[in-house]
Amino acid sequence: MDPFVRRSYLVVSPLNEDDVAASWTHNADAVILDLAGPVPDSCKAEARSALAEAIPIAGRGAAEVFVRVNKNLLYADVEAAAAPGLRGVVLGGAEWAEDVARADAILGEMEARKGIPEGHLQIVALLETARGVWNVREIIAASGRVSAVGLDEPALCRALGIAPCEEFDPFEYAKGRIAIETRAAKVQPVGVSHPYGVLPRFDDADEIHRLALRGKNLGFAATICPHPSWVEPVNRAQTPTEERLEFYQETRRLFADAIARGTAAIPYPGSGMMIDVPVDERARITLEQWERCAARDAEKAEAVRRAHG
Repeated sequence: MDPFVRRSYLVVSPLNEDDVAASWTHNADAVILDLAGPVPDSCKAEARSALAEAIPIAGRGAAEVFVRVNKNLLYADVEAAAAPGLRGVVLGGAEWAEDVARADAILGEMEARKGIPEGHLQIVALLETARGVWNVREIIAASGRVSAVGLDEPALCRALGIAPCEEFDPFEYAKGRIAIETRAAKVQPVGVSHPYGVLPRFDDADEIHRLALRGKNLGFAATICPHPSWVEPVNRAQTPTEERLEFYQETRRLFADAIARGTAAIPYPGSGMMIDVPVDERARITLEQWERCAARDAEKAEAVRRAHG
């Protein structure tokens, strides 16, 4: 799968017209229109009907648009969601490879029926049970459409009978497993540092940024944002800072000069740090990520400018 920049996933109910109308203005890299959590059974049909209008609105600012679907209502939800402008589905509750394979088959059918390019629709898997976490490797491998995997921490708490508290993170193992398995498979790990995964707050941008940055240092590449206040600090946490660009550029220049002279390691002047192959590779990856983030932000800014006319 080609590299992509999807630092923030903003969750919006398709039944909340005001939230949908504002969804494209928050600078999220992706918007999730949630058919699952906030939608009671009596309103499922109404929520599906709302997607036809909500998807183009959510994508107006160049956000990638996903729809979170119910595993037990998968065909009906995907059929309602699949349309030009949709990037994929968020599949909660996957426990077996077969759950993902079924979603893959339905997405393929809808692409053929609705004129969507073959293979365009992706799957973001959110794991809600111990079995899902245990089978994460098989879940990732079940379909080439799987682009990201994360935990639905509140659902996992309910499944395991855990009463969450701020004092300790009950999902250290699960988060580590997600980070390792996704990185090995070259798909995106999604998450945030404790306690905001289970006890989110929305009134402290500095704390959101700190926990998103800590999540990045745990291996996560994106965060699901339950409120628009999360988007800016999450994007900032996942974007290499401009202040470090000169350092990484100089690192690459110095190492290239050293290699040209036949030396595989060289000191970085004034820092006491040695530059070798792993350090140079880290600098390369960081610079490439900064360039992708800058291009993504420019793409969104241009879309917003056009939308405002």
